[in-house]
Amino acid sequence: MDLCIKNGTIVTSEHTQRSDVLISGGKISQVSETIDPSLLDDQVRIIDASGLLVFPGLIDAHTHYHLVSRGTVTADSFQEGSRLAAFGGVSTVIDFADHDKTRPLIDSLTDRSAAMAAEMAIDFTLHQGVYGMSEQIPEQLKAVREAGVHTIKIFTTYRNVGYLIETDGLRALFTACRDLELMVTVHAEDDELIEELLLKHGDQPFTPAAHALLRPAEAEERAIRYIGGLAGELGMPVYIVHLSSEAGLKAIGELRVKGVQISTETTPHYLQLTKELLDREDAPLYIMTPPLRSAQDNRALWKGVSQGAISIIATDHCTFTHEQKLSSHDCRTIYPGIPGTEEMLPLIHTFGVEKGLISMEKLVALLSVNPAKMFGIYPQKGSLIKGTDADITLFDPSIRWTITNASQHTAAGYTPYDGTEVKGKAVMTIRRGEILTEGDTYHGVPGSGRFVRAGRPGIYHRHTR
Repeated sequence: MDLCIKNGTIVTSEHTQRSDVLISGGKISQVSETIDPSLLDDQVRIIDASGLLVFPGLIDAHTHYHLVSRGTVTADSFQEGSRLAAFGGVSTVIDFADHDKTRPLIDSLTDRSAAMAAEMAIDFTLHQGVYGMSEQIPEQLKAVREAGVHTIKIFTTYRNVGYLIETDGLRALFTACRDLELMVTVHAEDDELIEELLLKHGDQPFTPAAHALLRPAEAEERAIRYIGGLAGELGMPVYIVHLSSEAGLKAIGELRVKGVQISTETTPHYLQLTKELLDREDAPLYIMTPPLRSAQDNRALWKGVSQGAISIIATDHCTFTHEQKLSSHDCRTIYPGIPGTEEMLPLIHTFGVEKGLISMEKLVALLSVNPAKMFGIYPQKGSLIKGTDADITLFDPSIRWTITNASQHTAAGYTPYDGTEVKGKAVMTIRRGEILTEGDTYHGVPGSGRFVRAGRPGIYHRHTR
């Protein structure tokens, strides 16, 4: 069914204006100050958006749905991830294809894409993990690019589980990605420092609180400086995922002064939560990597967001059930990761827009436009331009409510933001002209989500704000 959204206020990264939107065949066919319903076909459904804000569909650029890890699988399947995302106003996610070193990269990519296409109800694209370097990788990267994936993910830590690429291999990998105009995204923590701290920790208990001591902000800062130096030397851009610290942000600023093209994202939990939660009896529920930091780090990251030093907010949504999380209190073996996709919009609106730190246009840039541009899916996603996918989030900025374990749709059974009072809620999410959520009702159909082929990352076009 075609749709006409009337009486709403459109918000993009550039402007806010009163406009109606006509959706035909899953595409945006008209955006006008007013559209006369009498001129429309009788089959067009009229949606009254009075008092609502009309956003381009939100994009969570960092998710881990149905992740097989550490001998188990995360709580939220592709179906459950789609559902909770849609209730949070998210119509597209960027997930990850892990690197199976026994097969070519393209096999990992096509397997992951096929599995997601069979069950997702929202659209998706992928980052390709690369956890080792060989002579075959450059040719394999060409196949990945031809398949519509233009970003890779590397780690500067986790040597013990085979994720870390050593120095010579990393230089060769970066060179190949530069030549292919692929974006390298980096989990930045210095493995050498972390191993030193583990040795110094000795026989002390590996409590949840120790997680913050064993993976300090200095580890993030060191890795960022190293990665940024390599990218600058090779004349290529680089992207730091889930930035967690003031020290890391400072390093990024100093690299930019030297001319390095370095972009970054942060997450709601690094903006809102602090390491004091790791002293609680249920501390494992708040373990992720990198660990939570201080309130000072929260403030520094919000400043980075408001001043444009951080261009994207994503969530690193990676859930385990309450039982899985509490099965260990040893920070080395606690399953790392927390829910986040569904909570993202109300949290950033409440503690960003409502606190005067960012504008509503900035919110749309952070949660939709910038990730679409950065990862090469704009304007198909992240825009309200005629002819593009009709992905739309209707947002009521006036609703006051409390995030609770019961209010969220994650299969984890809990949210780290339980009890947080927020203002603003997605009341309808539309993906390619199909209504996925309407109030408390979910209409998503497993398998209706589509893989989105990405083009060149926006930083190669120098478009990203």
